[in-house]
Amino acid sequence: MEENSQTETALDPPWLAFCKLCRLPNLFTAWADILAGFFVVSFYSSERLTGLDFPLELMCLLLASSLIYSAGMVLNDYYDREIDAEQRPDRPIPSGAISAGAAMAIGYGMLAAGCLFALLGGFVYVDSAAIAWRGGVVAVVLSASVVAYDAVLKRTALAPWIMGACRFFNILLGMSLAQALPQEGHWQVFGYDAGQLLFAGGIGLYIVGVTWFARTEAVASDQRMLIAGAILMAGGIGMLAALPVAQPSVVALAQLTPSGLWGILVLLSLVLARRAVIAIARPDPRNVQLTVKQAILSLIFYDAAITLAVCGTGWSVAIVALLLPMLGLRRWMYST
Repeated sequence: MEENSQTETALDPPWLAFCKLCRLPNLFTAWADILAGFFVVSFYSSERLTGLDFPLELMCLLLASSLIYSAGMVLNDYYDREIDAEQRPDRPIPSGAISAGAAMAIGYGMLAAGCLFALLGGFVYVDSAAIAWRGGVVAVVLSASVVAYDAVLKRTALAPWIMGACRFFNILLGMSLAQALPQEGHWQVFGYDAGQLLFAGGIGLYIVGVTWFARTEAVASDQRMLIAGAILMAGGIGMLAALPVAQPSVVALAQLTPSGLWGILVLLSLVLARRAVIAIARPDPRNVQLTVKQAILSLIFYDAAITLAVCGTGWSVAIVALLLPMLGLRRWMYST
């Protein structure tokens, strides 16, 4: 009995507790957003550059996104610590592996560091970014969205939308250090053209749908909520399919025809659609959770599809390769 008690109360080593707190496997979806945004805008500059032409700027943006995303996961558990103490006592904070005070300090410290790295990226080589300070501003807005979700809005009807906003701003963060801006006379907001905003908005709306679909994944879900989530996911994919119609000045289909992009999006969506239909027909926790996991995995493929359309095969393969560490880590570390 004494040995069993010791086993049950054994704490994770600090490094493992920290990785679990940050939901390390899901971090690679944030990287996919940054890589897709960065490759798309840097490749379509007048010199057709790639991310490797600006490695320090890219590294700064990846660090910024990693810190802000991980901070969001840490603060999520910090603000949920009382609920987790009842329902998930083995998690890092309720188990005592990481104290609540330390988690709060780590979370907000990472948000501040992420914003600083994003701002630094624009000033590594100031001539390579058209708006050097834009990354820092987007990172601040992204961080504010993270705090708003974790601390205030998580259990409101706005929660899925603020979660989608976090993905929207993460894509814009990847695009923030573009060397080329829309030409005069082209519609733009803060230097982002219609195509860029449509790409970021499509991913954002897709995540709204995923979050809506997953809201009651631990219990028998309401079929109406599942249908609404599926419709929102489809709407986000539809926005990605509308990219050829947007006629953007910076994001343009250089490597695929519109029909090629549409075909890829349809193929990528078939497996997810099958999962969603099964979950809607039989809304038990297992079916819903399998659909949510498939939707999160598909996010990397959608980022890769747009990268393929603009930049070609090599850069899209680099994004798809992120699935390898993600799936490997999921085998021994939870990601929800």
